[in-house]
Amino acid sequence: MKSAADAFVEFAQVGKSYDGHTLAVEDFNLRIPQGEFVTLLGPSGCGKTTCLKMLAGFEHPTAGEIFLKGQPVGQIRAHKRNIGVVFQQYALFPHMTVAENLAFPLQARRVPAQQVAASVARALDMVQLSDFADRLPGQMSGGQQQRAAIARALVFEPDIVLMDEPLGALDRRLREEMQYEIRRLQQRLGVTMLYVTHDQGEAMAMSDRVAVMSEGRIQQIASPEVLYEEPERVFVATFIGENNLLDGRVVEWDAASCRVDVGDGAGEPAIVQAFPVAVDGAGQPTKLAIRPERVALNPPTGSYSNVFDAKVLDMIFMGDHLRLHTEVLGRAPFIVKIPNIVGHGAVLPGDTVQLGWLVTDCRALDATGSASAYSAAPEQDRVPIATSTETAPARG
Repeated sequence: MKSAADAFVEFAQVGKSYDGHTLAVEDFNLRIPQGEFVTLLGPSGCGKTTCLKMLAGFEHPTAGEIFLKGQPVGQIRAHKRNIGVVFQQYALFPHMTVAENLAFPLQARRVPAQQVAASVARALDMVQLSDFADRLPGQMSGGQQQRAAIARALVFEPDIVLMDEPLGALDRRLREEMQYEIRRLQQRLGVTMLYVTHDQGEAMAMSDRVAVMSEGRIQQIASPEVLYEEPERVFVATFIGENNLLDGRVVEWDAASCRVDVGDGAGEPAIVQAFPVAVDGAGQPTKLAIRPERVALNPPTGSYSNVFDAKVLDMIFMGDHLRLHTEVLGRAPFIVKIPNIVGHGAVLPGDTVQLGWLVTDCRALDATGSASAYSAAPEQDRVPIATSTETAPARG
């Protein structure tokens, strides 16, 4: 039996329950081409590590099928799947030198001794640890140990490498360095990689595609840029970066734009123009999502369709930008990010200002944000968002 798809790795309607009642993973569908770096991103308990374990053979699906190179893996023992795995805690043998740690998976596969030595030397050089071959793990820093763990996962030339929160124990500076190292190695070797993290910055920096997960399901899968610029669900919009959310009801709609009343219903309507993502008719409830950095402060007259009076409640200095807490359309806090440039001191807490944003930067999403199943069309089949006729002026 072969998968109908030509994906290198495929999860087909996979489910997993540990107690027979609650599903840790539900209707999970994912296709990974050879050589791609895919990250499963989501909060703790969303099922991402369970998916990794099922592919590795440490857990077994209770529904669906997993394929590797077109073959179902259900009948293949974990150690026969030719998969490299890297964990957060490194899992290096403390009584073995680095070279001995790297040699172990090769010896377990009965590789000839001469080939073992050559493979270990090549792997150590690949992660810049050639001078540490004779050291014990306890004699190295956390970053060096993690590089050794990565080398051990690569030394036997696996079909795919799985990484489960591998940088979680490192400090921020070292974590950022290791992100670059892992991505560099993956691109250099062309190895397929499935990575698990709850850190959105890590996922965005390293991945070809990111699958955002919640409650055991994929909410959206796309490139980092598409996830950030074109979130299709409220959960994705809030988990990837930051968004201001406005509850409202659609009053007019067509394929290119919609008009949404975000008023409280007691007074005059407060109409916002938005790009319809998860609405298809008038009368529907929706949530509008607007990125703080896409909001213009005191925009030139006529430059935006959406312009509203706002009150500045607070201003926080963040170094490269200033973070304004404002009240607009009766909602607070509505966040605005402005660059830290000359003249920003002209705005102070208590001031009344105007805020503006483009129709295409205001996305009308699902009203509830519930974790329903996601069926992703191939990216080449995606319909791009409508091009706005508005032109955003230089901000500042």
